[in-house]
Amino acid sequence: MTPLRAGLMAAVLSGLTAAAPALAQDLTAYEQAEQALIAVWDQMPLNFRTATFVSGEAEGYGLFTERETAVFAPNEPIVVYAEPMGYGWQVNDDGTYSFGLVVDIVLRDGAGAVVGSQENFQRYTVTSRAQNREFFITLTLNLTGAPAGDYSVEYIVHDIASAEQATIALPFSIAAQ
Repeated sequence: MTPLRAGLMAAVLSGLTAAAPALAQDLTAYEQAEQALIAVWDQMPLNFRTATFVSGEAEGYGLFTERETAVFAPNEPIVVYAEPMGYGWQVNDDGTYSFGLVVDIVLRDGAGAVVGSQENFQRYTVTSRAQNREFFITLTLNLTGAPAGDYSVEYIVHDIASAEQATIALPFSIAAQ
């Protein structure tokens, strides 16, 4: 090994050794901050950071295209993207966490009358080694043959790890043909 290479290697190793305590401190600080965040999360009610009509399926958390309008063409799927917050985690015997939501739906016409409903419309469950907080759901409603007019959709969302529930209520219209 040339003296130049040996000197460079010594400098790199010295830098890594010097950075190790700072890295450990950064990770410790991060873990402490995350535990504080989870404590706040545990106190908040089930709610939604985002709940909006989107164009198609989301590709991941925060990876969606919001619709410019809540007017849908006849027979067009009505897709909602939502980011729940405040849900709980069940601790499993193997040290993993389970969490998720059960969603009921109520469809109302423009006057507010219920024109359809379904319990257990969709169910989302996840088992993870972490207490995930970046979690999203995509709700797709197909109203094939529904007449043109104003409507609202209510998704009643139940946390599977607690007795909490929250509602997403969004007005929309189906355009005339």
